[in-house]
Amino acid sequence: MITPIRRNWSPKELFDALTPAMFTAAPSAVRARWEKLWPDLYTEYDARYLQQEVVSRNLIASDEVAAFFNAWAMDEERHTEGFIRIIELVAKGSEKDLRERLDARPHDFGPIVEYLKDEFSLLVMIAFDEMCTCRAYAAEKPFYDTLGNNTFHHWLREVIADEAVHSMNAVNVIRARYRDRIGQVGTILDNLIRATDNLRYSGTFVLDYFGAAYSKELLAECRLAIMRNIAKPLIV
Repeated sequence: MITPIRRNWSPKELFDALTPAMFTAAPSAVRARWEKLWPDLYTEYDARYLQQEVVSRNLIASDEVAAFFNAWAMDEERHTEGFIRIIELVAKGSEKDLRERLDARPHDFGPIVEYLKDEFSLLVMIAFDEMCTCRAYAAEKPFYDTLGNNTFHHWLREVIADEAVHSMNAVNVIRARYRDRIGQVGTILDNLIRATDNLRYSGTFVLDYFGAAYSKELLAECRLAIMRNIAKPLIV
């Protein structure tokens, strides 16, 4: 059985020494921070709804995929906790208010139903999505520079590494269980990229490709990275 790689770190420990008083700013700056961080928070939070959808559709058919999803869900909750703490620190948020806002948002999986047919399609979508998120987060370093504390850079490195591990974990399961379907991966990725032209984000966790970072170039580079990783020999 393919065991997912896990990383051990804690946002609570990371941010424990910081206080909101360290990051006071003019209202316009606080608003800009909120507008940048809020989508990052709610897309990470939406992982729980994707997991619920996957369970309700009975898509998990193997121990490997069950293990992947359990590890992935715990990491996404860790990211949620981290973003809540950052918004509390730099954008005058409160955890109670943030969680109420998060819980009130709607979720519609209709736009991605094509990729919720089986384990294989789901894993390809997640492998690609996590790779895209990994690279998009890497492009956000200038924003975290403006916050003025190296702890946020540490946070960003940890989250980027998690996303890269999630993508590779999904790829490893594909290579272990679905060697006979690897020839379909390129077509699925092409369809995903085409769908981004018209797809609106509807609380599904995946395909949250808004913002300047998600360029056509980034999506093409991520497609290439997934195809490269899929082609590597599997070492168990």
